[in-house]
Amino acid sequence: MDNLFERDAEVILTWRVQARHLGGSTTQERINLKVGDRLDFGIPNASGEFQPRASPSIGTFEVSDQHLFFSNFTTSTTFVIENLEGGTELVKARPRQLGMVIPFEMSRILIPSSASIGELTVFTSPPRLLGPEMAATLTESAMSKLDTTTKYFAVLVALCEPRLRGSSMAAVPSVQEVVERLRGIEQFRDANRSSVNYHIDYLADQKLPVSQWAKYLNEGRMHSKREALVAFSLRFDLVREEHLALLPDVKLLRAQRCLEARQATKVATGAIS
Repeated sequence: MDNLFERDAEVILTWRVQARHLGGSTTQERINLKVGDRLDFGIPNASGEFQPRASPSIGTFEVSDQHLFFSNFTTSTTFVIENLEGGTELVKARPRQLGMVIPFEMSRILIPSSASIGELTVFTSPPRLLGPEMAATLTESAMSKLDTTTKYFAVLVALCEPRLRGSSMAAVPSVQEVVERLRGIEQFRDANRSSVNYHIDYLADQKLPVSQWAKYLNEGRMHSKREALVAFSLRFDLVREEHLALLPDVKLLRAQRCLEARQATKVATGAIS
């Protein structure tokens, strides 16, 4: 079987660096690693920022012909590796863990220090895919038949949007926030909390088997259906980054809201006068 990385492929590491002088801007720095390379790094107390080849080293990257390995040399600090494409997917590099395989094509590594949380972005080569003619075929399930042209799917995308845009800790939108987010779509011009709740109930009860994400908690309280739908959809790639194109452009939506607010103010002023 061919290697996952070609010999001339690169792993790209990028991070932000704050200029040392007062009021200095933030710049982006980058290192390219090839197969066989190793890079130790640290976070010096003086800067609190990621620094390649710093001493003492707190971790290392090693690129083999099949995997990107990551080691945590600290005694008590856990590093978090998030999937930039998966919304809520992450793995942990625990203290003293050696040779951990980074399983994501694009990832964000969060390294807490006494000053802040260092953030490092890692890009590896795209994964190899089996040819369509060789892929196994399974009977389609209900969740593989989600209709991306429907209103319920637009509601699902709006729920997943904050985590799809890069933050696994982002809060799931409220029903009212979904109503506001979708108002730029003609089908949702008259949407309200009741209509959006209808689509959420339909997704949870009819389209997606999310019961395992909606366990009962203490005092009989149930996890939010919205949280359950987001967790399930992102975990199984039912909603992906390309689906964000189904939502109204954020800048246009803000401009529209500003215009509506101005018109409302003029009407109110005219009514008062």
